[in-house]
Amino acid sequence: QNTSTLFSSSQVNEETEKLLAARLRRLRFLLYEERRQSSQSDSNRKPAVARKTTDGVTGAADGALKTLVPTLLTNMRQIPFESRKDVAAIFNYLLLCGLEGSDASLYVAIMKGFRDFVEENFDSIVDPIVQGHACGLKGESTPDVALHCGSMYRSCFKHVSLYRKLVESPERVTRFVYPFLDKFAHSPDFDVASDVMESLTLVLSGRLDIADQTVQQAMSALTAEFLVRDYEAIWDDRFIPKLLAPVDCESHSPNRPNYIIRRMALEILTTVMLTRTNYEVMIRYAASKSNLRDAMLLLRDTSPHITLEAFNVFKIFVVNPAKPPEIVKILSDNKEKLCRYLETFHTEKEASDTRFRDEKVLVIRTIEAL
Repeated sequence: QNTSTLFSSSQVNEETEKLLAARLRRLRFLLYEERRQSSQSDSNRKPAVARKTTDGVTGAADGALKTLVPTLLTNMRQIPFESRKDVAAIFNYLLLCGLEGSDASLYVAIMKGFRDFVEENFDSIVDPIVQGHACGLKGESTPDVALHCGSMYRSCFKHVSLYRKLVESPERVTRFVYPFLDKFAHSPDFDVASDVMESLTLVLSGRLDIADQTVQQAMSALTAEFLVRDYEAIWDDRFIPKLLAPVDCESHSPNRPNYIIRRMALEILTTVMLTRTNYEVMIRYAASKSNLRDAMLLLRDTSPHITLEAFNVFKIFVVNPAKPPEIVKILSDNKEKLCRYLETFHTEKEASDTRFRDEKVLVIRTIEAL
């Protein structure tokens, strides 16, 4: 209850700070210990600690505590180092406890209660999580805070209702997605930049590691709708020029993507374009001459990992049944060079990866027939 006072004071009371740290550490221990005991027990006892925690932080037990979670998230940098881990662990636990574990069914109602609280207070909770990524970019965050915020960001959007809230309007996407493409992916801290790309993988692909196909289908439908609606702002203005710029491109941008970012961006692009529900996005992407040019440049990258991922993108242009005349012309004009290059392209993989071998044969034959 004294959290707001603690952070609004210019002189942080050391004793109050120690008390906050001790209680966060204790709460985290109690939550995970209760889960450990319930998973080892045959009984279906109700998870009292998790229930009381959710009731507390959502304001169900005391309305004055509704601002606790937003206040902690807004002031993550001021919280003691170890307590930052505790805040993220508690937040993630309450959002995911009903999705994971053999006893997940006991926690579904608790998880939904906290999820609904996050949805009701979406801006005040997600905004500080997003801003917590601004480390080394004239922001006030630190690498450890950025990583904790990344884990909480992904926990939020493993829920369809929260993901819908994120992508329901261009304004929300501008506030809570574009900073990852415009700034955070270019963080000078390698771990932070990689973590940002992991968050972008979830948001742009909509893929969840779950068995419930109904939930996955709902996510995929939302993803396809928002990727089509905001196609130009996402792909043409941000993702392709800022994360996929080939080494040979004539760009003097200080935010030229490094090897890891380009490789992860190619993986995201491949996943998105080869997902059935994103057919409209794929057709639009494959109709662009500049996108084809970039893919052909990436095929000649010095990294074998980049070239292999680039092949998965390049084949989209080749096998597209609705190729525009300008795409056909580029492929046809470069037919001999492309086929000659592809004949010796990653031949070491053909024996162990028959799918790659067959796809390469298909691509070569299709180009030859143009």
